[in-house]
Amino acid sequence: MTENPAGTKEERNPRLRVAIIARDESGRVLLLQHLRPRGKYWVLPGGGVDAGESIESALVREVKEELGVDCRIEKLVAVGELITPERHVVDFFLEGKIGKSEPLTIATEEGITEARWMTHEEIKEILLLPREVLPFLLKGPGSFTGVTYLGKYKIRGRDLDKNPGESE
Repeated sequence: MTENPAGTKEERNPRLRVAIIARDESGRVLLLQHLRPRGKYWVLPGGGVDAGESIESALVREVKEELGVDCRIEKLVAVGELITPERHVVDFFLEGKIGKSEPLTIATEEGITEARWMTHEEIKEILLLPREVLPFLLKGPGSFTGVTYLGKYKIRGRDLDKNPGESE
């Protein structure tokens, strides 16, 4: 339970999100750049799960909304959590395929400024959120065995102001 602005307690349920780890024929990973008030960062394609929707259906819908393409889900590879005083989000990361690699139509109304297939070297140089998913992007397709719990990760405001190589 959390306290709302009126001073009464209310139940705060975790929000569920899904993301696809998709690679093209040359092994590049598809990422989306988001522009928010605090800065730009990169994420995997995906989004929120609606009530009554499976995580697979949600991911297919979100990829279609964000990029205008179909996707095929292969398997769940990781789960992670963002827990702050304001919110609790549970992320499901699934390996899958995108119906076509080009052209991609981005949904600018969702804050997406770019969609790009990136090499491992390019991924190491960007601000990727959550950072805990990076090892999964650097593995080859089909190299996931079982499901990994990434643990609790936090996104601090200063992360968006730093270059990827800077230390904390």
